[in-house]
Amino acid sequence: MSATWKPPAKGGLRAAIVAAAAVIGLVAATTGAGAAERLAGAGWRATLSVPERAAPVPAVVLMPGCTGLGPPAVRAGLSAHGAALLRRGHAVAVLDVLGPRGRASICADAAALARLERAAVRHAGELAARLGADPRIDGRRLAFLGQSFGGSVALALASPAARGGGAAPFAAVVAYYPWCRARYGPADGRSDFDVPVLILAGAADSWTPVARCRRLSPRAGSRATRVVAYPGAVHSFDLVTLDRGMVAGVDGAHPVGGDGAAARASRQRYLAFLTVALRRPQ
Repeated sequence: MSATWKPPAKGGLRAAIVAAAAVIGLVAATTGAGAAERLAGAGWRATLSVPERAAPVPAVVLMPGCTGLGPPAVRAGLSAHGAALLRRGHAVAVLDVLGPRGRASICADAAALARLERAAVRHAGELAARLGADPRIDGRRLAFLGQSFGGSVALALASPAARGGGAAPFAAVVAYYPWCRARYGPADGRSDFDVPVLILAGAADSWTPVARCRRLSPRAGSRATRVVAYPGAVHSFDLVTLDRGMVAGVDGAHPVGGDGAAARASRQRYLAFLTVALRRPQ
């Protein structure tokens, strides 16, 4: 989500998606995974890499923020997450909902953000069902990790009210610097999450302030949320190749930029979280 990045033309957007698939394929080749595979549905597509080890394995779906897979810093950041997960023996699927719609960015479009969040929750559920039907993947051990807009989708997937009821498609979610709603469920300031939730935020993030997430408290019978904020880190801190700059959002421009120390610490935090959350059922 670079301040100097310009949305590509439609032809350029297609090239960006192809490049993103190539990056994930390279990660797969260097981490003992098989060749990257393409999955798709109505309004979404994904690139899947599965480690070459005894099946079935857990899987993590990665989803970028409001600029999709276009910016090089986003692709590099997702590749780093994917490589770490593959080395731990997790299959990795990168979900794209902007590319199939011909959108390069929705960062400053409030209506599109709301509309596509609802759609992305459905798409993620469809992808989870596809992964769960794959004999190489343990459908009981699926997790979702999203950045920014993708992080907001992660929280919606953890909320029965937000996702429209039904069983949770993922056993755990990790939300990087999400926009936390005022409520998840019927009461302000309360959350109804029914799976483990880890929120990783920048303490200096003015775009999606961590204070919004810390205000949430679990309803009776729901799961508590772990919130970790990294001092001095701003929005997109896990994109370590992203220079500090400003990006326009719905309510104006906000600072973004990578932070290597926070990125490394947050990765270790979510890997430990997923080790417990995706433990093989007895």
